[in-house]
Amino acid sequence: MIKNFLKLPLFVVFLTTASILKADPYSLANISQYLKNLKILKADFSQINADGTISLGTILIKRPGRMRFEYYTPDKTLVLVSAGALAIFDPKGDEAPITYPIKNNPISLILKGEVDLLNSGILENYKMSTGQAVVKIRDPEKPEHGSVELVFTGAKPELEKFTVQNENGLSTSINLEDIEYPEKINDTLFSIQLEINRSKRKN
Repeated sequence: MIKNFLKLPLFVVFLTTASILKADPYSLANISQYLKNLKILKADFSQINADGTISLGTILIKRPGRMRFEYYTPDKTLVLVSAGALAIFDPKGDEAPITYPIKNNPISLILKGEVDLLNSGILENYKMSTGQAVVKIRDPEKPEHGSVELVFTGAKPELEKFTVQNENGLSTSINLEDIEYPEKINDTLFSIQLEINRSKRKN
């Protein structure tokens, strides 16, 4: 069988190998397609912080460029990503959030309108096993800003977990549960300015 395979013309070998890779549900092509089709995601999450503590909450993602982490009690912290910024609202602090440019956070890689694992140069590592694939991505133009590791599971590839490693090497893991893919979600849920105004009225 191996001898016969080696006798095949090179283009036939290439096509056969490509077909096998594409047929596997956890191939890079299928994972890229899942990410391409991922416009809106809603889920509960458990977050394992760098110090080992655990935080719970809900997450909303609306690509391109928007994300919302709403933490349960006792944190009650709200993290919004939109308009190129990441804002952290601390209910125990000022109404003004702490803000950072999202381009300096590796999470921005999965919020882009198009995530191309095959051709963009962001793929750093890819491991596949039975029922699971792990993909690690990093911005090749800003490698010092950290990386994101994505874990896909299920009969079809579905994002189950992602781990963000920052520029200091500290990691935060987000485990997703009860994932939904709503057709629509209100953009105001991601508005940093609207949340600032709401906080001022509350205080």
